[in-house]
Amino acid sequence: MGGDLASFASEYLELWRNTETQVRQTIDQKISAINNIIEPKVSWLLSQILPAETPIFISNSMPVRDVEFFWKPNNLEIKPFVNRGANGIDGTLSTALGVAHRNQSTILLTGDLALLHDTNGFLITNKFVGHLTIILINNNGGGIFEMLPVAKFNPPFEEFFATPQHINFAQLCATYGVEHQIIDDWEQLKQKLVLLPNNGIRVLELPTDRRSDAKWRQDNLGKFAKGL
Repeated sequence: MGGDLASFASEYLELWRNTETQVRQTIDQKISAINNIIEPKVSWLLSQILPAETPIFISNSMPVRDVEFFWKPNNLEIKPFVNRGANGIDGTLSTALGVAHRNQSTILLTGDLALLHDTNGFLITNKFVGHLTIILINNNGGGIFEMLPVAKFNPPFEEFFATPQHINFAQLCATYGVEHQIIDDWEQLKQKLVLLPNNGIRVLELPTDRRSDAKWRQDNLGKFAKGL
């Protein structure tokens, strides 16, 4: 009886491993061919280009879900930090700065609303020791809500769920003395992340379209599994 159970468990595990491999290959083929800036490719690319053992704080809402869906497993030993189960997007920037303080150069992956919810975290700049690169996915609102049925009803969707703020992040960063740069192609992002600075805070802003990115997920997530 014990032998049969062990054999079944081994076969079941092997089935999951094969399925994972096939799905990952399909995702790689699909995403690698995308040239325009799209949210799901950010996590996929980060998983491959960050320096080994880089700490990364991953914001709630779509960033942590895209990491779950698209992060490519490897041996780089990237160190993830998250606030899952805490109070939504509260304290995102401050927590990331805490991770980076007196640590090796660190990444924060966040959306625009999560960053805006905690911009006064930048006030620690004069006491901060280390480096934090903020990869800001700016889709002008709550992209996660585009994935829900309520997105079909506008009004009230834009005003009460997406809540776009139309912020000029270059001006906001200048207020706090933080470096800011718009990223509009993947090669530019790679060049900024292959070797991280040792000190300071910078924001690399990737403007995206939350509607089209949500549609991409809705159109493709199911297909990745169905193609097995």
